Amino acid sequence: MAEQTTTVSHFVRDLTQRFSEPDWLKTAREAAWTHFESLPSPRLEKSDLTRRSWEVGTVPSAQHGAVPADVQSLLDAMTGPVVCVVDGSVVRSELPAALTAEGVVFTDLHTALQHHGALVEKYLGSVVAADENKWTALNAALWHGGVFLYVPRNVQVDTAFQFVSIQTEASQGAALPRALVVGEEGSAFSFVEMQLNGETAPAFLHSAVTEIVAAAGANIQVMSVNRLRKGPTHFLTSRAKVGKDAVVNWVFGDVGDGYSVALVESVLEGDGSRSLTQGLGVGFGRQHMDLTASMVHGGRYSESDIRLQGVLRERANSIFRSSTHILRGAVGAGSEQHDRMLMIEGTARADAIPMLLIDENDVQRCGHAASVGKIDAQQIYYLMSRGIPEGEAMRMIIWGYLRPTVEAVSVPHVRAWLEGQIERKLTV
Repeated sequence: MAEQTTTVSHFVRDLTQRFSEPDWLKTAREAAWTHFESLPSPRLEKSDLTRRSWEVGTVPSAQHGAVPADVQSLLDAMTGPVVCVVDGSVVRSELPAALTAEGVVFTDLHTALQHHGALVEKYLGSVVAADENKWTALNAALWHGGVFLYVPRNVQVDTAFQFVSIQTEASQGAALPRALVVGEEGSAFSFVEMQLNGETAPAFLHSAVTEIVAAAGANIQVMSVNRLRKGPTHFLTSRAKVGKDAVVNWVFGDVGDGYSVALVESVLEGDGSRSLTQGLGVGFGRQHMDLTASMVHGGRYSESDIRLQGVLRERANSIFRSSTHILRGAVGAGSEQHDRMLMIEGTARADAIPMLLIDENDVQRCGHAASVGKIDAQQIYYLMSRGIPEGEAMRMIIWGYLRPTVEAVSVPHVRAWLEGQIERKLTV
């Protein structure tokens, strides 16, 4: 079913009726669908989307496919707050009673609408607008199987909140999860988000949107670990609004072989706000990964850093963009970018594109560095001269290169799963 020839009422009516959604949301979904239908397929530099399919399929039912074995092992290791969605259906939702008593809300977005409708209405769409582009419009129109996290003022949580969205081969429709995360003043917590496929992905589009609201003094760590398989186009849009003296740090990792277009962005609105983005991509096969890490400085003395690392083999193709925009009035702002791409073998291709836009004269620092190359032969020779086989020497160097970003994933079982995925890629 090609979505361009259908009407808005079919999809939106199904969703709003099934979940008994309020009128304001139905109106918002219909407006978003209008944007989706009217917006053209975008043409990004080095990522031509005009020939990519926008097939939506059907609105998912309550049925879902089987969870891949390695993902099930990961889910079994998860304790504490967990929400898991498979093919748009919520299969697990857990929040310890002690956190509920502190006023924390962590549940799927449909349930949040029923019990915390005013909060959802206040923040939903406040960070990522529906008319931003074609894939955010589609998500705003037809999101399902999302998650809502609300942490009240001055509540600090040591255990990470974990959201896992799985799209299996049995899925009959697009994967359109939406995460809405709100940290009130002085709150501190970590949020883990995982977008996962099995060995293959269905043909339907995947567009995930994550909105982070960090009020004054909040400290939020966001870990986004994804395994996106070849087949459909995977769009990932993650953005945070960062208030006065607040901190939002991102760790982004993609270990799939799919065609993905991702944005990770912090809008540093508040004075003294800070953000760090650490990203890694390990590409193989014919993976195409287009990642933009962006910082927008509006607050005085706001600071940011971007550190991206890519390892590519076979025919993988990666585009890493680092973008920093310091707006007029962001006096004393500072930012640095570091992009490094490592080519292992084959005909892999990598592009590192740094961008600096500075509209304010009084900044404390702003710079970038980018490199694309192969492993230094002298480093391999040095290790081999000490009896280490060539393959093991290359593996040690690659792990030394990736280790800082992998270690930034602070949740042990998620980090171990990521390490296993990378190790598997390096030994295939």
